[in-house]
Amino acid sequence: MNIVVTPTELPTPWWWVYWEKPTKITTYVLNCDGSFKQKKYGSSAYILRSSQGVSLLAASTPCPVTGLPVPFHEAKAILDGIIDVTQSFPYIEELEIRSDSRGIINAINQSNADFPAVFGAGTIEMIYQIRRLAKDKLKSYKFVWVEREANLAADFLAKIVNKKRSKCLRYENLDKFPDELKIICRDDSNNIGRVRKARTPNMVV
Repeated sequence: MNIVVTPTELPTPWWWVYWEKPTKITTYVLNCDGSFKQKKYGSSAYILRSSQGVSLLAASTPCPVTGLPVPFHEAKAILDGIIDVTQSFPYIEELEIRSDSRGIINAINQSNADFPAVFGAGTIEMIYQIRRLAKDKLKSYKFVWVEREANLAADFLAKIVNKKRSKCLRYENLDKFPDELKIICRDDSNNIGRVRKARTPNMVV
């Protein structure tokens, strides 16, 4: 459901979230997300955009193995995305990787931190791979946690594949995007905000 209000009308418990353009025009943005359905099926997705929000690539892959923890799919989305971008767009040297999984982003950025037990061995190994790949293939990179509303394009891709249990989806042309994804990307690039209910102290992210 879309809530259409002006900033002055926004109820106190709600706040605005935007897809933010990077500070440097030479930086590309890779939004990543994983989806988990019925404690069984999972999928991973990512979308690559220029600093101005122009969509260059969107892809989503269902995981053939069931019962894996949620962090596994979140990490796999990041790993798959970086691999795809560095292979398909070798001219990209500066990349900002965004995910709405605070736990995975923190684990990637804090190299001396202990991993939560819920991650599992497969997720931990992917985190090490992500670090190595970014260091080896990119001149400049940053891993950033964002709100789900600022990650809606990747979220949509992950969920649509997981819902239909379809084969891999890959779009290299905006014209081929599903209509809903086109709208999300258009709103992001036009700096149209989405509202999110503010967290309370006991909320876990």
